[in-house]
Amino acid sequence: MIPCITKKYQNVVISTGNIINNELGQRKSNEELYDGLKITLHSDPNVDRVVVEIDERHGRVQHATQELTNRLTENQRFEISIGAKIFLNTNSTVYIEQAVEALLTILNVTHVDNVVLAYHPNAASGTTLPVANATAESTTPTAAPAVKSPCSEANPTPSSVASWSLRNGASGVTDLKQLYGSLEQYALNQKITQLGIADLDAEALAELHKTASVAPTIAQVNLSTCCRVPTELQEFCAAHDIQLNTHGDPELLLPEEQFSALAPGYTIDWSLRYQVHVRCRGVLTAKGYIVGASRSPNASA
Repeated sequence: MIPCITKKYQNVVISTGNIINNELGQRKSNEELYDGLKITLHSDPNVDRVVVEIDERHGRVQHATQELTNRLTENQRFEISIGAKIFLNTNSTVYIEQAVEALLTILNVTHVDNVVLAYHPNAASGTTLPVANATAESTTPTAAPAVKSPCSEANPTPSSVASWSLRNGASGVTDLKQLYGSLEQYALNQKITQLGIADLDAEALAELHKTASVAPTIAQVNLSTCCRVPTELQEFCAAHDIQLNTHGDPELLLPEEQFSALAPGYTIDWSLRYQVHVRCRGVLTAKGYIVGASRSPNASA
C-alpha cells in the first residue's frame, strides 16, 4: 500500500483517474470503485506503467492525473458535458463541500454541468438496494423527460423508490434539505449548472422542491428490484420539468469492511462518480471515482 496515507494524514482524498483506460468501466458501480481504489492504493508507484501522484500538502492520492487532464482538454470546455453523482450516507454539509471542491480541483475545471445527490442515511443498516446492470447508470440527462427501464414493465412488484420517506422520516427530509442547500450555493455561484436528486419518492421530492432556491431538474430512481415508477412521481416530474432517469447504484457504494481492507484505519466519508461526455457525439470519454476518507478514532498511530 502507498505509505503516505497509512499514518500521516487524518483526512485523505483518493482519485482513481479515468477508469475507462483500466478496463474497469461499464461494470457495477461498487465493483468499479473497489477495483479502481485497489489499483490506486496497491500498485507499485515505481513501476513505469503505473502513474500514481501523491500530493502530500493536501493529502491526495491521484492515479493517472495527466491522462485524465488530456481527456478533459482534448475538446473545448463547451464541447464536453461533465456530470457527477455524490454518494453520502452521513448528514454533513462539510462532506458535500469537500466532495464538490475535490471534483472541481482534480478535474481542474471552474464548473460542472450537473451534480446528483444520493443520500441514504440508513444504508449502513444493511437495507441497501442490490446493484443492477452498470449500463443503467447515468448522470447526464437527455432532452426529453422519459423513463428508461432496465427490465420488462410486466413485473407487478411495487417500486422500492416509494420507501424513502418511510425509511428516513421527517428528520431525513430536513437533513436532505440542508445537504441540498450546500449544493445550491455552488449552483448560485455558477459552479454547478444543474442539480439532481436520487431515489426520492414523490412526497419527499415535492417537499424538497417546495423550499429549494435552485429546483432540482434531474431525478434518478433505482429500479433494480422492480420496473414500475410510481405514477405520482412520474406526474410530479412531468409537471415540474424534471428529467426522470433510472440507475443501478447501491445505496451503500462500498461497505466499510471492503474499504478497510484497502486502506486500513480509514473510513469513507463520501464518494462520487464523474462522467465526461462529448456533447455532439454523446461519447463517454472519461469516467472515474473520487473518495474522501478519514482516520477512524480508534485507529493506531
